[in-house]
Amino acid sequence: MATSVWVSWTGPVFRRTTPASAAGGTPERPAKLGLCVACHGVEGVSRIPGTPHIAGQDEIYLRKVLREYRDNRRNGGAMNAAAGSLSQDDIDSLAAWYAAQRWVTAPEDGS
Repeated sequence: MATSVWVSWTGPVFRRTTPASAAGGTPERPAKLGLCVACHGVEGVSRIPGTPHIAGQDEIYLRKVLREYRDNRRNGGAMNAAAGSLSQDDIDSLAAWYAAQRWVTAPEDGS
């Protein structure tokens, strides 16, 4: 005689996401990349003083902060405005793109 066991889970359901770097390959160019390019550049290298380089930044971190900017849980002025229209898919795509770019090191001459 077979018996059945039922397990009930009342905790939160998490969406499983794998960083693009772990999945391998180069991510597709995000549809909303244009929102970021003016300040962070296509490859995540800022040319504006005070704007951080985001190339090679941790993908999970990028997702987290983009959600915080979008949801106004992190104050960033222009970042709140730029991220305000992003869907979760947009955030995932942008985070994967910038995480896949080559990390930028400071110039040796200090400039």
